[in-house]
Amino acid sequence: MNQRKTFALVLTVLGLLLAVAGPFLPGGIHLTPVGPPGAGHVTSLVATDQGDILAGTQAGEVWRLRGGAWTRENLALGGQPVLALLGEPGRTPVGTAAGLFPPAGESPLEDRVGSLLQTELGLLAGTVGGVRLLVNGRWSAPGPVANIYSLSGQRHGDGHWLHAGTIGAGVLSTSAAEAGAAWQPNSQGLPEAVKVFSFATTQGGLLLAGTDQGVFWQSRPGQPWRSLHPALDGRRAMSVHIAADGERQGRERLWIGGDAGLSSLALAEQGETLAAEGDPLLADSAEWQPPFGIGAIVSSGDRLLVSAGAVYEYGPTPLSGWYWISLAGVVLILIAGWIMPRPTGATADPADV
Repeated sequence: MNQRKTFALVLTVLGLLLAVAGPFLPGGIHLTPVGPPGAGHVTSLVATDQGDILAGTQAGEVWRLRGGAWTRENLALGGQPVLALLGEPGRTPVGTAAGLFPPAGESPLEDRVGSLLQTELGLLAGTVGGVRLLVNGRWSAPGPVANIYSLSGQRHGDGHWLHAGTIGAGVLSTSAAEAGAAWQPNSQGLPEAVKVFSFATTQGGLLLAGTDQGVFWQSRPGQPWRSLHPALDGRRAMSVHIAADGERQGRERLWIGGDAGLSSLALAEQGETLAAEGDPLLADSAEWQPPFGIGAIVSSGDRLLVSAGAVYEYGPTPLSGWYWISLAGVVLILIAGWIMPRPTGATADPADV
């Protein structure tokens, strides 16, 4: 009797451990979709200063991720695809396929706006006809005419520059203080007719560009662009993003979004030079990679999120099939209850009835 009871208690404890531990068993670091639920194709992704994630969609919606829950922003964008988010919607402009939707009282811009950048001089908008600059409520076109896909700023040493990535015309650049003057070609070393999708800057201010023909870096405008790694040459890098390297204190890692999914590369920066340490590594196996190319990568605290049709988060996940472990724990508890000896009830004496 005592052995059965002991065995039943052991099964009960083991079952409780399995039932509770199932969801918390580590399953590795993977890319997992996090939404927005039923929102359609995500076309833009940014992180706010407060740590929220904003996602613009093909259907002209803007969704906010806060505390693990998505909510839709109350914006009237006419159903136009959202291509550029600068910050808090309603207080900052939103770029769409039909133009710029500004906050109340600001000047609109009726042209496809694929990128936005706030500068000390004014607001920059990247359009199919070139860079547009908003100063004191008026838009100007510094030129030249080019299909602008991305905008970025760069500070290196005592220099401050602005860069525009184009479709087919390489990079255009200017001093930040002269953003209203004509921007100059800055494509020495880049492949002919290259498409420049994204920019990123290192801690030391070196500039990287993700293109349809690889990833390139430059110390400052006028210096030649150099290929970052031969394994990336000829491959489309739609998004590049630099974050702290969790495996190497004080160092940086480049995250690259492309047609094959998310990959990363350790960086070594020294003065005016930048080098890759090792080879590019896929962040996840093929079955975990998104079905679409990765168009944007953002960091929020220690979180890394990407847009590839939906929004995906790269991080620790539960063990695949953990629910079977929890179910096994429940079964053990039921078995323990079945074999547990029943207490013997007191038998009444007929003489006392």
